[in-house]
Amino acid sequence: MIFIGRYSNRLYVAYTTFYVLGTLCALQVRFVNFSAIHSSEHLLALLTFGFLNVYNGYLWIKDNLTKESLDTVKKFVIQGAVLSVLGLLVLVFVTGYSPSWTGRFYSLLDPTYARSNIPIIASVSEHQPTTWASFFFDLHLLVYLVPVGIYFCFKNISSDAKSDGVVFLVLYGITSIYFSGVMVRLMLVVAPIACLLS
Repeated sequence: MIFIGRYSNRLYVAYTTFYVLGTLCALQVRFVNFSAIHSSEHLLALLTFGFLNVYNGYLWIKDNLTKESLDTVKKFVIQGAVLSVLGLLVLVFVTGYSPSWTGRFYSLLDPTYARSNIPIIASVSEHQPTTWASFFFDLHLLVYLVPVGIYFCFKNISSDAKSDGVVFLVLYGITSIYFSGVMVRLMLVVAPIACLLS
């Protein structure tokens, strides 16, 4: 939403609250435990949380400082960010701890990855690409109504804050349709948005 110019404080409050409460709840599950904090699969959510906090802090500082003071603060913040990232990379390489992505993650981005590199993942039936028959069997009439819902959502997008939810529906719908096409088990992700878009 930031990159398409639709950032608001409502987005910040919604995501940070969701991330903090979701992570705290995940820590309570014995199977998940601390992997919700230090595993590579959860890294993007943590980076998004950090980015939103930094961006919101920047907007707050921008509103409260003059242009000259803001330029000085920008210079120090950029230098500090570069130094901290370099220090973190040195720490990761010195300690030897570098979280690696799993084969399931790679196969979401490249559906042919598991078949050519990790055949054990490709042999699991729920990691196979979704067939059209599965879409029809699981979603029934919604298969025809989802494109219509996406069309009407695009038609109703305007510049006011009320259409932020509509933009979220479109983004969630398109990404979940892609990922559910890559792996059968992700039909669970597309089912709620298919209901909403229909």
